Order: sequence, then structure tokens, then C-alpha cells
Amino acid sequence: MKIKTVSLIIVTVTLLALQGCTTLSAPTGHSVAQTVIPVENPVLDHYIAWIPRELAQTASVAEAMAHISLVNAREQTASQLCAGQWMMQGKVAENIGPLPAMAPEATGGYPAWYYRVSQLPGPQGCRNADTQTFYHAMQENLPYWMGIKAATTTALSRLD
Repeated sequence: MKIKTVSLIIVTVTLLALQGCTTLSAPTGHSVAQTVIPVENPVLDHYIAWIPRELAQTASVAEAMAHISLVNAREQTASQLCAGQWMMQGKVAENIGPLPAMAPEATGGYPAWYYRVSQLPGPQGCRNADTQTFYHAMQENLPYWMGIKAATTTALSRLD
């Protein structure tokens, strides 16, 4: 009987401590400290999410929401334009975040989690749609808090 009581106390204290950690890592007020967000590499494609804190109270939930939204958008776009054939094959180069931040004023300036998935550009589009059409359709299938920033390419011309 004594062991059950001690075990119950330990479990209760542990759960309360974990709840405190979750609350401390996800402030709900608008006073979010300015987070330094690493600069984007222009040769990579970036999927940038500003997940509202009211939708994701922890960084883990925000990360899961971003990945699920990205996969769903890819599947919907492939279904709409490419007869279901998965076309995006770029390799993920880095993930940044989730970081506590404020979304840009242009998107509403709300308390958010900043999360970025950057990947090497790969074969994109399909027979029915070029890369630009594919990205545009994919953006339409993403939630309002997530966007795509395609890699910047430069054309080199030969001077003779």
C-alpha cells in the first residue's frame, strides 16, 4: 500500500513538472522575445511555416503540423496535376526550428512558431504541369500559415 502511495506521488509530481515545462516553452502572450532566424540559402527551396501559437502550444506539435501540412499539400497537388504521381524529389538539406517568434506584420503579426524545411531543388512538375505551375498549385493546398520560397537560379551567359 505504501508503494502505491509513493508511486502515485511521484507520477503526480512528474506530470505537474512536465506540464510546467510545456507551459514555459510556449508562452501565450504577445510578448515573445525577438528570435534570430537564420538566413535562407538562396540555392535551396524553402517551405516556411509561421504556425500560430494558438494552434500549436509546443514546438513538437508545431513541427508535426508543418510536416503533415506539407505532405498533404504535395499529395493533393500530385493528385490534381499529375494523376497522383509523386514528383517532388529534392533532398532535405536542413530544418530550422521550431523557434518562438512573431509572424511578420504582413501575415498578421501573431505569436508563432517559425519552422523552415529547406531542400535541394529536384525534379518537379509532371507532364501536365511545369515546376512553376506545380509550386503555385501546391501553395494553394498549404494552410495560410505556410508558404513556399523557391530556389533562386541564375543563368550564366557566355560572352564571346
